[in-house]
Amino acid sequence: AHREGMMAGLAKGRAEGLEEGRAEGLEEGRAEGLIEGMEKGKEEGERLKNLENARKMKALHIAPDIISQVTGLSAEEIEIL
Repeated sequence: AHREGMMAGLAKGRAEGLEEGRAEGLEEGRAEGLIEGMEKGKEEGERLKNLENARKMKALHIAPDIISQVTGLSAEEIEIL
C-alpha cells in the first residue's frame, strides 16, 4: 500500500511538472514571437521610410550614389522609384 501511494504520488508529481513546463514553454514562445514580430515590423517601417525619403531626394535631383549612402538602398532600388 505504501509503495502504491508513492507511485501514485510520483505519477501525479510528474503530470503536474509536465503541465507547468508546457505552460512556461508556451509563455516563453509567445513572448519570443511577439519580440520577433515587433522587430520585423520596425525593420519594415524603416525600409518604407527609406523608400519615401529616396523618392523625395530623387525628385530633388540628388545623385543616386548620395541617396544610396543616406538610405542604404541599392542603386537598382533607387532607379526603379
